[in-house]
Amino acid sequence: MFSNSVRPASGFKTAKPIFLILRLRHKLKQPAEKPAIKAAADVVKYLESIPEYEEIKDKLPKSLLRKYKAPESMYLINRQTAKEIANAVQNHLDDSPVVEVNPGLGFLSEELLKRHKSHHYIYETSSHFTPFLEKLKNEYPDRVSYKIADFFEMWKLAFQDKMDEGNRIKELLGDLSTEDNDRIVKIIGSMPRLSFMKHLINTIVFHNSDSQLGRPDLFITMPGHQFDFLTDSDIQLSKYKSVPALFQVLFDYKIIRTVPIVHFLPWTHPPTGKNVSLTDNYHLFLVNITQKAKLPCPPDYLPLLWYFFKPHVFSRSTRVIPMLEQWIPGCGVWLITGQDPPDTRPDLAPGPDDAALPHMTIFTEFGDLNLKQKITVFKKFISWPEFEQCQFRVTMENNLPKSVSHLDDDDGKDVIPAHIEHLDHSDSESES
Repeated sequence: MFSNSVRPASGFKTAKPIFLILRLRHKLKQPAEKPAIKAAADVVKYLESIPEYEEIKDKLPKSLLRKYKAPESMYLINRQTAKEIANAVQNHLDDSPVVEVNPGLGFLSEELLKRHKSHHYIYETSSHFTPFLEKLKNEYPDRVSYKIADFFEMWKLAFQDKMDEGNRIKELLGDLSTEDNDRIVKIIGSMPRLSFMKHLINTIVFHNSDSQLGRPDLFITMPGHQFDFLTDSDIQLSKYKSVPALFQVLFDYKIIRTVPIVHFLPWTHPPTGKNVSLTDNYHLFLVNITQKAKLPCPPDYLPLLWYFFKPHVFSRSTRVIPMLEQWIPGCGVWLITGQDPPDTRPDLAPGPDDAALPHMTIFTEFGDLNLKQKITVFKKFISWPEFEQCQFRVTMENNLPKSVSHLDDDDGKDVIPAHIEHLDHSDSESES
């Protein structure tokens, strides 16, 4: 019954489990097959109706043909729009290094390389586009460097380096790495969500002294309602969002032009909400976002500024003086009289460029102050001699974000995975 090489030691006792396994084999759990990615009908119809896309429609990963609520990555597929974006930013491209994030097919890369002479660093999250990047590298062997890596999530590497004194950021950046925090680097790409902007705020606030990147000057395509959220002071004042407040304090910003939203994949479901305009359904904003050369306070005080703007420190209706006196008893008299105490630190105190405060009383609420006036209050607070003896810094350190690696999602949305390979698991697809 058995071959010599599989002879049982004693009768059928050893063979019985074998029969049992064979008998129950059909009940063993088989690996689940990955469901086929279902393309959105309107996306396919659009690609097939435009002759320009005939050459690329079969080269696109199937996951980009679906529709999403808010994908982390977005890819430009239209050559004309690539030219228009390159024309719009070319006067801003000087001798600074250029970083392009997720170029995909490389249409914008080709146009940018024609318009600037400095080195072009490319970071692409998906290896699907490697053939296109190799083509660019071959055409510009001395000017193009590329890596398959997620540049927009370099903040994670920064935190890991901080914990174990590693070199992950330096390895990611290569010869792009710098010790000059004032070195300008141009960053070009698309940003359908606010997660990277929050990460960049986080990097400045918690890792500013050793970012190794320099001072970012971004040229980003993004949805209009996302830009409005970051820049609309009414949102910041009425709902007291810390992300818009910090964004407006740390960055200068402007809209350069609009571009057609259909020229980017994947498509998204139309945004909803009372603050969404018709522009959001048809266009993206090309915006310039530049980190300010002068920050509101020294780098080691930026985490204190972050905590100062958190909702659990104060709200719109919180009275300024009673709240501050919880930390420094009796400090209200300095705000009421407009006189600072002796030994106030002049290097931290408000300067001539800071906003003047209105006449303060014990009834003055934070909602009565604009953003610049809140910064003045913060600067006064940290400059007073009693500040370093109060518990504000200790309380801040006890309430840092988890792993000091992300800001709270003030817009109440979870982060969607960035990689194309994960897009088909990121949210529900369109049935259109």
